[in-house]
Amino acid sequence: MNLPVRVSIITICLISWASPASSQSSPWEAENEAGHKAYSLGHYAEAQKNYLAAIDDAKQSAGDDPQIVTPLNNLAALYMQQGRYSDAEQLYLQALSIRNNMSASEDSGTVIILSNLGALYLKEGKYPEAESLCKRALDLRAKLHTPEDNQGSSLLSNLGTLYFVEGKYPQAETLFQSALAIQEKVSGTEPGDLATSFNNLALVYREQAKYSEAEPYFERAIVVMDKAGKSQNPEMAALLCNWASLYESEGKYSKAMPLYEHALEIREKFFGPKHPDVATSLNYIAELYILEGKYSKVESLIDRAIAIREESLGRDNVEVSESLNNLAGLYKREHQYLKAEQSYQRAVEILEKHFELNHPSVARELHNLGSLYIEEGKLTEAAPLLKMSLDGMQASLGPEHPDVAQVYATLAILSLKQNGYEEAESDCQHALEILGKSSPPNYPALIKVLDIYAAVLLKTNRKAQAELFETRAMTYKAEFHEVSSAK
Repeated sequence: MNLPVRVSIITICLISWASPASSQSSPWEAENEAGHKAYSLGHYAEAQKNYLAAIDDAKQSAGDDPQIVTPLNNLAALYMQQGRYSDAEQLYLQALSIRNNMSASEDSGTVIILSNLGALYLKEGKYPEAESLCKRALDLRAKLHTPEDNQGSSLLSNLGTLYFVEGKYPQAETLFQSALAIQEKVSGTEPGDLATSFNNLALVYREQAKYSEAEPYFERAIVVMDKAGKSQNPEMAALLCNWASLYESEGKYSKAMPLYEHALEIREKFFGPKHPDVATSLNYIAELYILEGKYSKVESLIDRAIAIREESLGRDNVEVSESLNNLAGLYKREHQYLKAEQSYQRAVEILEKHFELNHPSVARELHNLGSLYIEEGKLTEAAPLLKMSLDGMQASLGPEHPDVAQVYATLAILSLKQNGYEEAESDCQHALEILGKSSPPNYPALIKVLDIYAAVLLKTNRKAQAELFETRAMTYKAEFHEVSSAK
């Protein structure tokens, strides 16, 4: 079973600065606005050129003046989108230094930079650093007695996103609810921000298999966007993709596909055929075709997605690795093991250029490659990859994350094939202990582990115990079918 390398489809909120409104813009303001427009259209090379020009103009007019912080912040956001995390970090730190030099005390501008730097660390998988910065920004707002506003709701959402990624769903839900409460109370809340909060809560419920609770939030998000006249913009496309992912989780593929296709149609109309968001939609559709077993339709979609991402973001962008992971999954299912191995290996190489080994995406990709090696019979090559994957996930996500349980399950398969029955049983027990704490149950993972455990018991002549585990697996299959089929 492949683990997805995509960290999350929850939106990370970046706070950007627009140029001050005036009847006659200065050169740096004009360049900054041009950069913002180009960025919003996905014209990243053009946006970079504009932001760099804005920085140069601001330096020439006033050196390390507060105004330079605006294009620095915005260029950093662009670099984040391109996966240039080190470059983005340097810009945020430079902006933070300028803000600190301007004033003896931290101010609202400092809050913005701390928030965005925290979002960057979240993208990089540096979760302790991200949490520290998010909390520092919130504490600073409280110290400044900043009234509740949409900036504050964005900070709460980002901290909630961190907890979501870490699998701390109750904490994430609380923060998303708090962000929503602020947005519904204050004036000037953008429909897209309100829809994002509905979306985030829906995804928290989806991850916990609370499907009946998730769907109404997606519906509310769609209604908000429709009323605001934004039924054909990129934010709507993102919502449609997330709603489709709910149906996909439920096994309702016939409901998911029209939503994915509509999102693709919106993105192609809004951005044109070569935007990274178009590639994202192509990936979603390809993933669904794989689940439906329609393999003949998949490869051309993923190839197109890779071509778009390589052209717009660069060959070594993190999003390219996501497409390669999907392509490898297709090849694995078709038993084209050499092609699958090459795609997984390239995906790992890309991720290792951006992240440390304990980043969840690296750990998941190592798991996927190790799982492929097991299927190929390359057991010696699989073992170290799976152990690195386990160490990475435990370090980044914690020892009780469901993905850790799935690595234990794969290690159990490896030990079973090597006749290491004691190790296989121990790995199954670890997996079941973790999965037993999830509420509601993670049915697919539980079924998989119970089937493996039953195989171990049969190999060690414990037929009666094996039958008990097989019965439990059948019970979970029936329960999962009932949950998935619920209206």
